[in-house]
Amino acid sequence: MPILDGCEATRIFRNALDRGPIVALTAHAMAEDLEQCLRLGCDDFLSKPIARERLFATIDKVMPPPNAG
Repeated sequence: MPILDGCEATRIFRNALDRGPIVALTAHAMAEDLEQCLRLGCDDFLSKPIARERLFATIDKVMPPPNAG
């Protein structure tokens, strides 16, 4: 990202009042990358290239049910 990286963006977002889901999207697919993303506060992790089915399954996993209010 041109201004800040995903790690810093996650830190800023997690320090804000909003607690929406964060899914890391990266070209780095090593186990330590996954661990770092989860440690920083991401809810899940996807590596590129992304299979459409995996993307939709991940979105379904991290999003609250529609009537969760």
